[in-house]
Amino acid sequence: MILLLASLAGAECSLDAAVAGVRDQGRRDSYDCLTADSAGGSRLVLALYETPADPRLSRALALWMLQRADQPFDPLHVVQLVPADLRFLADGVRARRGRQSPVPEHHAVFSQFAWYQPAPTYTDGRLKPGDREQVALLDRPLPTSSIAPPAEEPDSRAAQAVVPVLLVLAGLGGAAWYLRRPPS
Repeated sequence: MILLLASLAGAECSLDAAVAGVRDQGRRDSYDCLTADSAGGSRLVLALYETPADPRLSRALALWMLQRADQPFDPLHVVQLVPADLRFLADGVRARRGRQSPVPEHHAVFSQFAWYQPAPTYTDGRLKPGDREQVALLDRPLPTSSIAPPAEEPDSRAAQAVVPVLLVLAGLGGAAWYLRRPPS
């Protein structure tokens, strides 16, 4: 029994299994596996391409990024996050410098990390320049896709110009026919 527990404790996690564990059951050990592995972010981004805006995968990516918040955030990772996780991550950057999270859910998550030491005297002045840049990146509005009308082919424009002319001519032809008929 002890050997079994020791083998489980030392076993490396599979990123694919961890992604499935997060997506399907929201398992804590799967989140831990992904955040501990330096390749976890890339694997989560791939999973988010498969199932965009999955809230569990987005939260796992936000946690992965938060564990590496001393490094600049990759904008390609940031655009994968749902708005709630953008707020979570911005709150986490501030929490790493001593801010107590005003959001109870965030506070509960941050409390599980050794770096979370809320200071009653916290101000945003405690943020380092890199922190400010990350918060600005997270607070920036996400790009939205614009829906443009499909490009028209030259033939369709010509057809659109001819149709009204044909309708007018047909109307004139119908009027001429009506006027030329013998009186009843």
